[in-house]
Amino acid sequence: MNTNTYFYQFLEPISKELALLAKELENSIFTSPRTMLTHSRVFIENILQQVSQAEELVEDPRTNLKERLDMLNDNGYLIPDIRDALHLVRRLGNQAAHDARMFRYSEALLSWEALYSIVRWYVEVYGPVEVIVPEYQDPSPQVEKVFDMSELEVRLKGLEELLKNSGQKPAEKTAKQEVAAAVAAPVVDVQETPGFTPIRTISYKGRKLDVPYFLRDAFLLPQRFDKSETFLIRLGAEQEARIMSELPNNLEGLYKNVKRYSEKNDEQLFEELHTFIEEEKARRNLTLKRPGELFFFYKANHLVVTEELSKVPLTADEFTGIPSLLRQLNEDQIETVGQLPKELVILAKYENVGVGTVEKLFEQLKGKLNEKADANNEDHFNESRKSYKKWESLYVNVRQGDGSGVIRGDSVPAIWKEALRWLEERKLPLHALVKEGIVLGSTDNGKRYAIALQPIHPDNRPFAQLHTYQSQLTGDIYYLETKINPKSGLETLGKILTRLGVEVDIPLLQGE
Repeated sequence: MNTNTYFYQFLEPISKELALLAKELENSIFTSPRTMLTHSRVFIENILQQVSQAEELVEDPRTNLKERLDMLNDNGYLIPDIRDALHLVRRLGNQAAHDARMFRYSEALLSWEALYSIVRWYVEVYGPVEVIVPEYQDPSPQVEKVFDMSELEVRLKGLEELLKNSGQKPAEKTAKQEVAAAVAAPVVDVQETPGFTPIRTISYKGRKLDVPYFLRDAFLLPQRFDKSETFLIRLGAEQEARIMSELPNNLEGLYKNVKRYSEKNDEQLFEELHTFIEEEKARRNLTLKRPGELFFFYKANHLVVTEELSKVPLTADEFTGIPSLLRQLNEDQIETVGQLPKELVILAKYENVGVGTVEKLFEQLKGKLNEKADANNEDHFNESRKSYKKWESLYVNVRQGDGSGVIRGDSVPAIWKEALRWLEERKLPLHALVKEGIVLGSTDNGKRYAIALQPIHPDNRPFAQLHTYQSQLTGDIYYLETKINPKSGLETLGKILTRLGVEVDIPLLQGE
């Protein structure tokens, strides 16, 4: 397949920008589900804005996504399936923007499928006739576990050594092992994750530390070493220990490179190197497990940087007890949480700022993260309680003259057809209304027909979702536009019945 092609390339004639955004969403499904879910909201918001423009609807520029979605739904422009798909993408996007939990590929794929339904509807109803929507296609994972060439060379040498030793006689093995004790080949795990192959060993008085490949040239940030911070700074000044590869294989006597330090400092550095390596391995595993996520790290702890958390301003109103740090951050044009370095301990470099201050900031950031998640969960709960009711059965109570009854249907097309039959049985002048064209909705202000003799709207667009009914009186085919939610369907039906002199009571709409 041509690497320059992508699934939503067919959108380019409608909107190059929309197509390219869809391309990035597709690329992020397996690299960062959170990113895909968060930015899918922008994608559907743009589509709904274009729908509003096409329908010439007047809206407040400050209208948010949910308000725009509800407005289009209330005015009958969204069929139930599309409305539900839009809400799904919006809700998952809100969760991804607020919640620090791990988001799964399956959730991104669920949103991807919903986006397809939305795009297909949008193109078929509002797009150019010549644009063809292809059949749905699952995205393919692009991410592969690849070893760097240098690391691969180390692994191959280690495995070749194991292969040679496996064919030797016991006596030969013993001799070889004695020689190898001084120059040990790295122990290679066939299932090793890229970057974790031991590349060298650092020792101190018989104790050993394996340095993984991904840390071979790691910067030894002094603030990460509580007891050895000053020692590392002094060593760095002498160009002895700024990065991992500058450390000797044996730390014994390292202290002799700087004045006024002792053997105790070598031992402390060795112990803290062990902690540093284990913390870094845990961090790398975290980033591999949760690709595309942004994190703040503080010693052995971490937190997820969500979109909402990143927007929080670094002010005294938001963060208490750390005025000096906030002032110096603002002086450096670091004004929001998202601008902070991912390694928070670096902030201890500021004047009169110690690790205690950084820890206060970290704890308050955790609190902010939980507040945002709790608020989103509360909003979701309240919204679910207020969500549009899906009626299992639609019905209207009718009365004409001395007779009364109930017209029922499981869907908008079903109840409309039942109502048309009921009206024709009573010889009411329905045909005249259909010939003129019955406008969708409770008034005649809309720009789409509900029922007409041709499946064409006043603006010459075809009906989006078509049903037909053959008149029992004239034999004409009545075309029904059923791209409409149940609420608007009942309002339209109520208008038709009332105009033909029928008294109508619609309990389902009471209180709506």
